[in-house]
Amino acid sequence: MEHVKSTLDEKPSIEWTLIAQLTEKTRSVNVNFRVLKKGKTRVVTQRVSGRKFEIAESRVGDQTAIINLTLWNEDIDTIEEGRTYTLLSGSINVYDECMSLTKSRRGELLESLVPIEIVNEQIDMSRPFMGTPKRKKKPRSPTGRSFRGTAGREAKGYCSRKSF
Repeated sequence: MEHVKSTLDEKPSIEWTLIAQLTEKTRSVNVNFRVLKKGKTRVVTQRVSGRKFEIAESRVGDQTAIINLTLWNEDIDTIEEGRTYTLLSGSINVYDECMSLTKSRRGELLESLVPIEIVNEQIDMSRPFMGTPKRKKKPRSPTGRSFRGTAGREAKGYCSRKSF
């Protein structure tokens, strides 16, 4: 616990991000979360060097939403289900249009001093296209202008292309 206090005291102006505010373009994010479910550990081998890595997926959340957290090697053993943690300088990865939260190279995963009691499991940020903003549709022009800006067929008095 002494390590947690000293690390957070060194960074007094930390901007915290809620899980529901994450997008696929978010970089260097600071998040508090509660571990809901810890997945099984699997071993993957790097093709080029042949090195082996341990990977585990876990389900984490806060009062706004839930997301998948990818853990590598020694980070797998540091977290437990039902406890609250702080991720400093984490990052967002997108794979198959699904977002996941990871600890970056300079990131730190620490046990939090403030527990999160209530987790909103209704919003899942790991679902496909969840972090992408919705596009607003532009209304069609009543005059029917062409790409060059000249009057279109309807403005000239002819029928529209799809009306007959």
